[in-house]
Amino acid sequence: MSDKSDQINSELLNIKIAIELDQGTSIDVIAEKFGVKRVLVQNVAKKSYGLDIQAKKTKSRHYSETEKAVLVGRIESGDSLEDLALETGITENTLRRWCKLSGVVVPRNLEQISLAEQREIREFLEEQDPQEVARTYNISLDSLEELKEPAHSLLDAETLSYLFELLREKPRASSKTLCRDAKEVGLEIPEGAVNSFRKRLESKGII
Repeated sequence: MSDKSDQINSELLNIKIAIELDQGTSIDVIAEKFGVKRVLVQNVAKKSYGLDIQAKKTKSRHYSETEKAVLVGRIESGDSLEDLALETGITENTLRRWCKLSGVVVPRNLEQISLAEQREIREFLEEQDPQEVARTYNISLDSLEELKEPAHSLLDAETLSYLFELLREKPRASSKTLCRDAKEVGLEIPEGAVNSFRKRLESKGII
């Protein structure tokens, strides 16, 4: 019953987002209004009015060099190429071509980044400026936003439960020590996951 209710609420939210998109509201404004991630709004945009976007793309217009430079600059700064294509009606291939002509490398999206690299990026996000991380790894800011989930969120339930007990038992032990303890029982836990989970438990006053 709960699952069915959740599904209905999710569908209603998608409908509300689709209505906002039809009214021309930007993806950022919608995400803030409903308290959801931009990627969710993007997905609704692609599903709900992808055909309309395709129709827009057929109505091409001439863009000045200044306009092209502004759009390329947004991509270079980390804006999603897919978002800009949806927003402007310009095909992704055209935007890529403008970037290439300007010597700008298009930032990668989440699907182009390996799981190992995702874990590495998450660890850097806890210590470094997000924009610097985005430049270093050539990743879009949208994808970086999706990766901001704490490192311990990647652990399965069994591993997370073990780490919970371990941290309660040895709250002051170093992350390296706890990783070694976990390895002795056959569990591979990255230090970043130990650090983020420790912070989580400390913020809740559990340890």
